[in-house]
Amino acid sequence: MILQFEFRNYKSIRDWQLFSLLAEKSVSERKETVIVRNNVHILSSAIIYGRNASGKSNLLKAMTALKNLVLESGKYNANARIREYEPYKLDVKNLEQPVEFKIEFLAKDGIKYRYEVGYTAKSIQYERLFHYPKTQPARLFEREGMQIIYGDKVTGRKKDIEDTLYENQLYLSKVGSDRLEALFFPYRFFYEMMLSYLDHDAGLDETLLQLYSARFGKEHHSKFNANLTKLIRAADINIESFILRDNQIDLDVLPEDMADKDKRSFVSRYRYQAQTSNRLFDGDKQVGLTELRLSEQSTGTLKLIILGGLIIEALEAGQVLLIDELDKSLHPKLTRSLVDIFNEPKANPNGAQLIFATHDVTLLDNELFRRDQIWLAEKEYQGCSHYYAVSDITGIRKNAALSKWYLDGRFGATPVIKDYDLIFEFENGKV
Repeated sequence: MILQFEFRNYKSIRDWQLFSLLAEKSVSERKETVIVRNNVHILSSAIIYGRNASGKSNLLKAMTALKNLVLESGKYNANARIREYEPYKLDVKNLEQPVEFKIEFLAKDGIKYRYEVGYTAKSIQYERLFHYPKTQPARLFEREGMQIIYGDKVTGRKKDIEDTLYENQLYLSKVGSDRLEALFFPYRFFYEMMLSYLDHDAGLDETLLQLYSARFGKEHHSKFNANLTKLIRAADINIESFILRDNQIDLDVLPEDMADKDKRSFVSRYRYQAQTSNRLFDGDKQVGLTELRLSEQSTGTLKLIILGGLIIEALEAGQVLLIDELDKSLHPKLTRSLVDIFNEPKANPNGAQLIFATHDVTLLDNELFRRDQIWLAEKEYQGCSHYYAVSDITGIRKNAALSKWYLDGRFGATPVIKDYDLIFEFENGKV
């Protein structure tokens, strides 16, 4: 579970910004949305508002960039550029400075960790990992450049990892293939506890649909399939169930020059195809069921299948789910129901978290969110983003009409639209 995240000099973020999922003691409403682990009070979800280009997405991308850096930098060759280096470009002082991330989280072992990273395009400037066996932090390792100091808990093949470590690789990333017991759980947090769905494009959607189709094939009678079917049926979109078609792909019919590993990957990806079983009518009378291919479904239905799969996966494993534009192609009432799953303890027993950006003000409701769950992204005149929670604003009562106050501009983070600037001129003088 993410407790808090700090970052600077990344995309539209110039100065240090703090995003927190720690419940504020001063906020008393909706206590059911607070998850307690080891006496730490953690929010189960957070929503991010702001005008266009304010930095909503960049907050989610920053967390995803840190995850990708941990998972991928250990594979870099010595001369590779660090792909996640995207500094703030509107201030000349920032162009050569490191991107910096700091994150506090609870891993699967129930222990709190703090991980800090600073890096440029070519090298890791510093890397630090602490754990909290009690209330005070204890060092696991600290790295400045290529110099590493270890805490007492880190034992094992440390020197072997150091000998193969490049300047552009995170030490924690190398742990993924050279296991050190004391670093296993913090590495696994990034490897398996964070899911991101930020780029809504046809290619990614197709990949996710194929992923869940494959999972249907491998786990046809699993609880995952039953739960996803239940979620889809609850959405009232005329789908009764999912059906798996086995394409029976024969390895021998694939091109001879294709490597065996690639053949197995192809079969794993395309062997099973999910179809839906839909109610069939004769006029107003239901007469049976019929099957539809996924390609015949609406954009909203496909989006719900993808989001439903991600949500069930996150709930099942207690993962952190990051979504940009959760409301895209979904009815506001359905979006609200999906969010409320994470805020309901019975539906979310494993402590999954949902963090998402949206423009849907119907979700800005104190019956759905606490004030410390609602975050706002604002952009300064220099072009840099900053973030704050509604609970940071003085004078906001717990029963305030949040959506009205937001649209009235009382929270900030809304566009100032000058209607008189929208009178256009045309060559012929006519529209």
